[in-house]
Amino acid sequence: MKHLSKETKYLLMIGMLYLAGTNIAMTFVNVYLIRLTNNIGFIIIQNIFNYTALLSAFIGGTQLIHKLDLKVILDIGIISTCLYYLSILMLQKEASLLLIPLGIFNGIGQGFYYFSFNLLTGKLVKENEQGRFFSYQQSFSYIFGVITPSISGVIIARFTTLKGYYILFSFAVLLFILGMVISRNMSSFSENKNIRMIEALKVKHNKYWNTLKYYSFSNGIRESIYNQIFTVFAYAIINNEQIIGNCNSLMAFIGIFSSICIASQFNRNNQKNYHLIASIIYFVICLLLGTTRSFIMLVIFYVLMGFIYCWNNTIYQSMKYQLSNASATILSPYEFITASEFPIALGRITGLSFALILCQLMTPINAYGLLMIIGGSIWLIDHVVINKEVKWLEGENNGTL
Repeated sequence: MKHLSKETKYLLMIGMLYLAGTNIAMTFVNVYLIRLTNNIGFIIIQNIFNYTALLSAFIGGTQLIHKLDLKVILDIGIISTCLYYLSILMLQKEASLLLIPLGIFNGIGQGFYYFSFNLLTGKLVKENEQGRFFSYQQSFSYIFGVITPSISGVIIARFTTLKGYYILFSFAVLLFILGMVISRNMSSFSENKNIRMIEALKVKHNKYWNTLKYYSFSNGIRESIYNQIFTVFAYAIINNEQIIGNCNSLMAFIGIFSSICIASQFNRNNQKNYHLIASIIYFVICLLLGTTRSFIMLVIFYVLMGFIYCWNNTIYQSMKYQLSNASATILSPYEFITASEFPIALGRITGLSFALILCQLMTPINAYGLLMIIGGSIWLIDHVVINKEVKWLEGENNGTL
């Protein structure tokens, strides 16, 4: 972190804590809700409302930015996320009756957080810092992930009731609160100009913007399928939260090494090759896990995902800012970054809707396997499309991220 500015370090710590908190909670939240409702379809519907609300919050953020500091909007997002998990804690079994309202509330919180965080990242993180910034963010998230999933699995297995889940969600809330405390050290940022999202969405014949829209949409599909299905699929295979927690810790431990030693070195001259390697590995392990559904393959999946998942996340986050900068003409990069949330949200809703349909047409275990295979092919498709449209921006701007 010594190569990052002071403000960037604070933003990095906030992003790391928020990501760690959501990852810790989300590791078991879908399993928790399924145990409450015994209905995966209802939970998918909740997440569709969640992502719709997230998009609405982005639109609301463009109106609030003239009245509130970006740091205040960031805190509103973190507080709302805290309240979502606190509501689950307090409502306990009654939470199953309010899944859709809770999903909407969570979406609003996430929307405000990512709206402000994206703009702050664009303002604070220099282009030659982006590779380190995003890889460090992943690394610190993995560090939290090494110990907490195993401990979480032990806690959940230790209690026969749902009390273990409440302890887990409480820890996530503490991480969110710590992020808000750190945000007090950041400078204030405001935006006087309108963020013209609709105008950005209407831009045509701009290959960089078209590529960013596609990449955002496809990532939304893949992310929603993976986040919604993978842990539930793993639970269906082994039916043991403690083992899932141990595997997540193993994946996180490997991810620390991969993020610090490999992903932090990515730049415009090598990101294409690393993305291709990750894409091939991801497709193969998703195909094998989706067809075999075996414990051994599940462990192999966790190990290899520890190596490659941070590669894709680092490259995707960096490419968003690279493509938004390249897209900028009469509109600013911030406007393209903000507008890219529309195709991301549409991709998430599309992915979840497809998952919902498959879960209604076939048994859940078969649907999960097929969805893993479909999701696993998306990185490969992305690689071909981005290479065709913009050649992965190789060699532009002296090869820096």
